[in-house]
Amino acid sequence: MKVDTVRQARQTDLVQWLHKNNVPLKKAGRWWYIKGHDSLRIQGNKWYRNSEGKGGNSIDFLVHYYQMSPKQAINLLTQSDSDYESKGRKCGVKERNGLETHAIANTVFDFASLTMDYDYRRTVAYLIKSRGISRNVVMGEIKCGHLYQEAETANAIFAILDEACAIVGAEAVGTISYKNARYKGIKAGSLSGYGFNTGQRHDPRFILYFESAIDLLSFMSLKQSNSLCGCLLVSMAGLKEIVVETTLRAFGKSAAIPVFCVDNDAAGDAFLTRVLKKYPGALVRKPVCTYKDWNDQLCLNTHNE
Repeated sequence: MKVDTVRQARQTDLVQWLHKNNVPLKKAGRWWYIKGHDSLRIQGNKWYRNSEGKGGNSIDFLVHYYQMSPKQAINLLTQSDSDYESKGRKCGVKERNGLETHAIANTVFDFASLTMDYDYRRTVAYLIKSRGISRNVVMGEIKCGHLYQEAETANAIFAILDEACAIVGAEAVGTISYKNARYKGIKAGSLSGYGFNTGQRHDPRFILYFESAIDLLSFMSLKQSNSLCGCLLVSMAGLKEIVVETTLRAFGKSAAIPVFCVDNDAAGDAFLTRVLKKYPGALVRKPVCTYKDWNDQLCLNTHNE
């Protein structure tokens, strides 16, 4: 790919590009924000997501926010308006049952389109050796068909199942670091309002909510399996109230008690302030105050034993 093309894509004005693609924006001061995503700031060809401490240029934005490959992002950012209209590849916000999701328009998640590796060794090694997660937990999720390894990227793929046990999306976690950072995101087309989940899907007594699949598996590693009977564990892949709303309705039939197992930080505290007003009967289960999240607690506990 030509250097000039990459430079053009990198310097594309994101605000203009998002407006052209009908993505709802709002402005506060000198920054623009995508409605419903107040932690994501945009200015010119730069963006920054406060909740994740990530940012970059226009190419990085499409890779991070829309889960595109760099090549796809460059092609889309450098397309002319006529190319856009003829190919019908406008990118924006779509609605499903009134729930917002950022996905490529007309994209429906197709698990079969992902090429999985028959060799899970990198994913297993990353989760067990780098993250300290129990081998029994990791192998149990693989055996149940919840955990895979993507062939092209070696990313760990956590399948998102709905109440009918159909795979409707995937949470991806990088097993290879780049500049001290690892990829994490939701695969394009994943059904809004659902997250990676494991446990009792039929009439659970409790639904436990975590900020990531890694935290969820870390919690499972810290607890005895019999103590989680009657529980469904759900990753929000962030702090997404829509995941709570949707999964309580889909799995809990309004009878399950939500349990919020979020991080010990300002973002987690702000999230709790909001959701506890909506769900006054909810419970809170946070890591010991000296740890930021469940994986920190697991790794440091294991190290000190």
